[in-house]
Amino acid sequence: MSEILFDNFSAWYKNKKEYVKALDSLQFEIHDGEFFVVAGTSGCGKTTLLRSILGTMEYTEGTLTVDGLPLDDGAQKRNIGYVRQEPGLYPHLTIYENIAFPLRTIHTLQDEIDRRVKKIAQMLEIDWLLTRKPLQLSGGQQQRAALARALVKQPTVLLLDEPFSDLEPTLHRQMRLLVKNLQQQLHITAVFVTHDLAEAFSLADRLLVLEDGRIADLASPRELLKEHHCDLLKEFLK
Repeated sequence: MSEILFDNFSAWYKNKKEYVKALDSLQFEIHDGEFFVVAGTSGCGKTTLLRSILGTMEYTEGTLTVDGLPLDDGAQKRNIGYVRQEPGLYPHLTIYENIAFPLRTIHTLQDEIDRRVKKIAQMLEIDWLLTRKPLQLSGGQQQRAALARALVKQPTVLLLDEPFSDLEPTLHRQMRLLVKNLQQQLHITAVFVTHDLAEAFSLADRLLVLEDGRIADLASPRELLKEHHCDLLKEFLK
C-alpha cells in the first residue's frame, strides 16, 4: 500500500500559447489502503490530479510524493495502475496478451506472466475470454480486461478515471462493487475520479470535492452529509 501527499501543489497545462492553472495550492494526503474519491464538475481538475500522481504533468509547483518518492524521481519508479474511461485495449492482441503487456515491458519471466494473468483474470471472471480479441467482448468485459491489465503488475496505487461512466446502469453498479471489493482484497490505495456524486458517496472512504482546481470540501461521506459546505454538495443534496 502507499500514501500520497500533496504539499502546496499546483499544476498547469498549456493551452495554445497560454498556461492555465488546473490545480491550485492543494494541501492534503491520501492514506495507505484508502478508497479515495475525487468528484466535481467537468473541468475542475479531476483528471489533472490523477495525471499529477502518475507523473505526466509537465508544469507543476510544490511537492507531490507517492510512498515518499517525489515527482522528479520519475514515474517509472512508482508502481501505479491506471484505468481510463475508454478501455484502450490493443485490438490486434488477445485479451491474454493485453493483460500481459505491462509484464512483458519489464521482462517478466513467462511462467510468472502466465500465473499472474490467469489469477487476475479469474478474480475478474474473464478467464474464459483470454483467447478472444477486444472487439469480441462487450463493453463491460472490455473494461474488466482493462482493469486486469492495470492490476496484473500488482500496483500499490490504482488510479481510476471515470472508468464505468459509459456502461449501462446495472452493469455500472456491478463494476462499482467489483472494484471496491478488489481494492479491499488486494490492499491497494485507490484514487477514483467521478462527476457522479451518488457514485462518489457509495464508494468513498473519504471524498474530495474540487471546484476550479481548489479543494471545496474533503471529508468522509458521513461528515459531508452533515456539513455539505460547498455549492456542489448543496445542489446534490437538495
